[in-house]
Amino acid sequence: MFSPLSTETKSTTIANKLEEMILSKQFKAGELLPSQKELALQFNASSRSVREAFKNLEAKGLIQVSQGRKAVVKSNNLDQFVESLSISMISKQAPDKKLISDLLQVRTTIEVSASRELSRDPNRMSVVRQLAKCTSRLQELLPLLEDGMNAEALQQFKQADFDFHSTLIKSNDNMILNSIYENLAPQLYSVLDKTTETFTEMKKKVNEYNYLVEAEEHGQTDLAVALTLVNLTNIKDKIEKLDL
Repeated sequence: MFSPLSTETKSTTIANKLEEMILSKQFKAGELLPSQKELALQFNASSRSVREAFKNLEAKGLIQVSQGRKAVVKSNNLDQFVESLSISMISKQAPDKKLISDLLQVRTTIEVSASRELSRDPNRMSVVRQLAKCTSRLQELLPLLEDGMNAEALQQFKQADFDFHSTLIKSNDNMILNSIYENLAPQLYSVLDKTTETFTEMKKKVNEYNYLVEAEEHGQTDLAVALTLVNLTNIKDKIEKLDL
């Protein structure tokens, strides 16, 4: 049985859940997905929401949809999608909101997967210590940021924040990550650098990172995933407010 729907739109929730299951090979390449009717019942959603979710997955090269037939899993990775994003980035002088939204979606999928797998990895402590080091650095910088005047400390805070996410994502080593961080991440983070946070928001973020590190350390998978999603959702909300 699938998880209950969140506050996201139903089509997005369905697409994200199916994408997660495809990337984790719960549905392998060549296998059929449940019918649209079955998915609509399982997610308590309309057929239209399921169709929209399928369009999202098909655009990423994960499934193939044929009229009158069940959708078939086309690939268990996002290589095709990442390659198309790379070409789009190269062809444009500046990223638009649609492209950044796609990048954030890819990053969310991979970072959530990395968070989940790290919590289950018996040899995770070396990565957990690296994450803890990043959070300690963020904590050290907080007192310098309370008055909002220390530009150098702010840049150092952003770098430590970047290092935290980079460490987490790269703990789930695969070709997709290499492609994203070598070709796409610089463009994405140039946009992220334009977002602003209040001191209260930064303090809250550091607390959440500390909780995440503890969850990873103790193998609390559900909590680690939830905290990762909270942070990434906050980032998405801030980027959507930018005038790109």
